[in-house]
Amino acid sequence: MTQTDERATTIQRWLSANWDGKARCPAGHDDAWSVEDTMSFMPGLVTEETGPRIAHERGFRFVVLTCEKCGYVALLNARTLGIDA
Repeated sequence: MTQTDERATTIQRWLSANWDGKARCPAGHDDAWSVEDTMSFMPGLVTEETGPRIAHERGFRFVVLTCEKCGYVALLNARTLGIDA
């Protein structure tokens, strides 16, 4: 899913308030993160009487941040950032 201008603005606002200057790369680099142009998705897993199944309707969307020094990736829950779709 490619970022729209509105979505990119929402992400930047949230990052400025909650992330900038506060999140260092776990590999020891500074806080130079870039926001990827696409979002990531992880389907949910539900247990039913017939057994577990992958449930795309219960999945999670993530905003992908990448450390500009080493490529470490951080995933932020899009819903937490105010993005539902």
